[in-house]
Amino acid sequence: MSPTRGFLAEKVENYDLVLLHVVSSPRPQVLRATVERIYSARNGIDQGYIGKEIEFVRSPGNWGDAALEVGERALVFISIVSDEFYEDAWRGHMIVEEIQGDLFAIYQHRELWLCEEVPEMIRACSQQDPKRPYATAIRLGMLEAYLIDLVESCLH
Repeated sequence: MSPTRGFLAEKVENYDLVLLHVVSSPRPQVLRATVERIYSARNGIDQGYIGKEIEFVRSPGNWGDAALEVGERALVFISIVSDEFYEDAWRGHMIVEEIQGDLFAIYQHRELWLCEEVPEMIRACSQQDPKRPYATAIRLGMLEAYLIDLVESCLH
């Protein structure tokens, strides 16, 4: 996290943010996913991809960074390099899953709600991920609203 630039601001500035559902892995380290939503389209993806499948090189998942897997739904930070999509290499995704009837995005940081550099609106809607002791679950709707505001502020 970069306290001077804001929570996830660097990722939003350097990558496109999309909501994907991973459907297969056609080759090692490559995932195929259906694009459900596009939050920003400045680094290679555009609205024409909604509802279509794309292939992208996933983050390898080293040093405590869990790799995205087939079957998962996630917010993914991607960009295009040499005509191929690449997930951000360090914590380039947040798995989206249901917890007690609500949708949450899983951010790989323990007790995020205790970090003062994280905006209050994110801390207030965060809780311990019940499956992962190293992660925080953030209410998806609130995180989306925050990320959309970040995207819009990057455009100006």
